[in-house]
Amino acid sequence: MKIIKQLQKFKPAFWDHRDTSGSHPHTTFNFRQKWKLLVLFTSFMALLPLFVMTLVDFSLTRRIIEDEVKTSMSTILSSAATSISFSKDLKKSALDYIVQSYAGENNDVFIVNEDGALLTPSFYYGRPGTSNTFNVSLFNENSGIKEDVAPDGNPVIAGYARIPDSSLIFVLVKSKKWVTDLWLKPRLKLIWYLAVSIVLILLSIMGTATYLVGRIHLTDRKRTEALHHAEYAKKLASIGRLASGVAHEINNPLAIINQKTGLILDLFTLRKDFSSDDRLIPLAGDVLDAVTRCGSITRRLLDFARHMEPSIEMVDIREVIEQVLAFLKKDAEHRSIIISVDTQDVIPDFECDKGSLQQIFLNLIENAFAAMEDGGQLAISIKIKKKDGLIITVADNGRGIAADDINKIFEPFYSSKNDHWGTGLGLSITYGLVKEIGGDIMVKSKIGKGTLFTLTLPLKTEKKHKTAAKHSV
Repeated sequence: MKIIKQLQKFKPAFWDHRDTSGSHPHTTFNFRQKWKLLVLFTSFMALLPLFVMTLVDFSLTRRIIEDEVKTSMSTILSSAATSISFSKDLKKSALDYIVQSYAGENNDVFIVNEDGALLTPSFYYGRPGTSNTFNVSLFNENSGIKEDVAPDGNPVIAGYARIPDSSLIFVLVKSKKWVTDLWLKPRLKLIWYLAVSIVLILLSIMGTATYLVGRIHLTDRKRTEALHHAEYAKKLASIGRLASGVAHEINNPLAIINQKTGLILDLFTLRKDFSSDDRLIPLAGDVLDAVTRCGSITRRLLDFARHMEPSIEMVDIREVIEQVLAFLKKDAEHRSIIISVDTQDVIPDFECDKGSLQQIFLNLIENAFAAMEDGGQLAISIKIKKKDGLIITVADNGRGIAADDINKIFEPFYSSKNDHWGTGLGLSITYGLVKEIGGDIMVKSKIGKGTLFTLTLPLKTEKKHKTAAKHSV
């Protein structure tokens, strides 16, 4: 298990990428399959010539060695046959001397007659005088080289030459195994070099394929996030314009209700007929309180709508968080969720896109609400980081995120909501917004314990972030 966990560290980011091409047109790559195809095709094209050259080398080497052996055998046979001076009174000892003069390492040299009987001793075919030992059917010409099988079953190469003016045949036999070893053993040593070369080639191919597919995965992810970010921003802008229009339309009747209720309250106060009724004035006061509450809601809607368009301005981070929490206050009260905001240092105002910050914290807090049961706790902390940045943590005690899914939560379309109402875009958009304003976001989570998001923001906005904010949709 430890080895498997260690190997997991080397797994590329795209390996567990889910193929969502069936559910959305913007993501069309199965990166694991593309990696495998690239490795297989490149390996085949790179190793095929190597294997072909190896086989050709083996075949040519075998033929060259066998031809050289046969040529050497032919030279020995021709020289021996012409140099032997034979007469009828030649004794066996003289024959043995002639054979021994041509014998050498791996050379089985002997003389037979037309019937195949040995006249001199042979390593493969036995002692002199043994009849029908040698296959005389091979002797169909004056000389030649044939392949045969020795009595012990070993394949051999037999060369023969007829001795002039006699019925005797000079025979030279070599083991086929010995001939094979001449070319095979050196080539087997080269197999190690071939194996090492194959391993290095495969590692290079896999490394190159991983790098290329990883770059494609990163580019595709950025492209997908940009497209969804644009879609999401357009939807938010439309919602902002709608909210602005609704807020303006509601403000007009609210002003009338506030005015008329104030007049009624004045009449109740001035006229003795009504001032004596203890129920009328409190009821009119309740109406005015409701109008005031509606007015505060519409003002918040208008404030959100004004910041839908990207713009850099001085921002009070505590005010932004309080505005977001104000929208979710009733939901928190209904579900008995306890919210705490801890500010450890004096937090200065800083330049940033207020609308982006509102969207970031709205997404994070809504996700925390979705992960918690009724009666949960949400803790937000704000502190200074080395006087040049802010560290903001959003922690909940919800159901948590599995370790296998922790690296996927910022991917588009990924959602851990069990009721299937999540779109999987919230955290992806949040990640993009954080990067746009020059910040960073990290997450830690344990199943059953909760989730902690750590947001790092710069106190000074770089020019490139300002430009990006002005031109983003």
